[in-house]
Amino acid sequence: MKINFKSLLAFILLSGLYSCSTSEERSIIPAEKIAFKSHSDSIPKNHGKLFEINCEYPQKLPHTIYKPDSELLTIHNAESYIEKLKYHVTPALEKFILDNKSWNAKREGWFHEPWIGNTREPILGCYSGNDNKKGTFSNVNEDQLGYVLVLYDSLAALTLGEIFGTDGMVPLTKSGKIDLEKEKGQFREGSVILKLAFSSLNSDKWSDMEGAPEFQIYNNNTFDKTYKYHTVSLFQIDLIVKDSKNAPATGWMFSTLVYDKSIKSKNILDKFIPLGGMWGNDPEVNTDISQVYYEQNPLLKETWINNSAPYYSRETLGWGGRLSGPNDGAIALDGIVDGKKYERLQMTSCMSCHLPAQQKFKSFLLPAKDISKNIFYSNNDLNWKRYFRNLKGTESFDEGEYSFDYDMAIAFKSMSAYLNYLNTLQKKPSYNITDQKDNYQLFEDYRKVKNNPK
Repeated sequence: MKINFKSLLAFILLSGLYSCSTSEERSIIPAEKIAFKSHSDSIPKNHGKLFEINCEYPQKLPHTIYKPDSELLTIHNAESYIEKLKYHVTPALEKFILDNKSWNAKREGWFHEPWIGNTREPILGCYSGNDNKKGTFSNVNEDQLGYVLVLYDSLAALTLGEIFGTDGMVPLTKSGKIDLEKEKGQFREGSVILKLAFSSLNSDKWSDMEGAPEFQIYNNNTFDKTYKYHTVSLFQIDLIVKDSKNAPATGWMFSTLVYDKSIKSKNILDKFIPLGGMWGNDPEVNTDISQVYYEQNPLLKETWINNSAPYYSRETLGWGGRLSGPNDGAIALDGIVDGKKYERLQMTSCMSCHLPAQQKFKSFLLPAKDISKNIFYSNNDLNWKRYFRNLKGTESFDEGEYSFDYDMAIAFKSMSAYLNYLNTLQKKPSYNITDQKDNYQLFEDYRKVKNNPK
């Protein structure tokens, strides 16, 4: 049974449960105003152009769809595959980087995920991503804060529209489960998603960022509670495409470009080179966690790593050398397994971390036994291996949950914010984000640095 939340909102408003008679009482803001809010309310004085969210999702197939070459992905053709995908998105990326003040996602045909406007800063529209603690990179002597911006092409945005509709309200059953056909949460073949990652450390504190594109954002952060302008450097671009024909085990190709200051070119995108690509989790390859990989693991058949990528980007590869970029948090410094401490524990990967993208986070996003104590399962434990399965997009990580087809931005960000909105609306937590109530907050806490780097 579907719940008509528009009628529910009208009933609450008419019944006067939320009148404005006192300063302590709040009126309800219509859902779409929150769902499609562009950015936080903290904006700088005398600002220029502010970020504008694009959630006018298409309702029919676009005229142009990206069509990859028809050839099963291997470690031998992955690089050329990534280069063709990069060429496809180059016009959009060049405009974003070279003329950001004029960049307009709606005009360029790109879209954003809803419900997280309060967490977006008002200039670029980015929000907090993964932080890297001091010691993650050999050339960095302090903690690094990360920020991300996700862009969906018009075909991928068609799926966002099927999930969130025109008002942001996802149909739910009385029990709080998503009331949509399984296919509605699946992306169509050829859907392209971009994730741009920015570093709080620039060339003055991180030599690898010399010449990297710099942008201004306006926010506060872990180390500075005052809202003000901060300069950030673009250092990672993820190119993700739905391609079940060439990647039948999972249906996706995840690829990562990283900034390389050594490239001599006047074209800024030439300086973003492939770190690697990943189209499966190589579930049969069980590498001992004591081995740390900085180059291609010859045993892997579903990950290709560019051994010529800058060293800083290969310092953060995932378990057994699986793909993970410098923004992705695959390294647990001083991670503990079976009572033994590992200086650099490679414990996840791009696809592994996206695998639990489902409505409810029954399981943690990492193969952790007790993340609050930095304790992880052994690579021989079934609780570890379940994070490195090859699942179709329709298969949920936990049985019975609604799968979001490897899209963690929808599952972890948008749906969590939406369900929290419903809980606030009812003044009680009726819509559970997790079964283990602190899984969501535990992950948010884990990936944020806490100690002042100064």
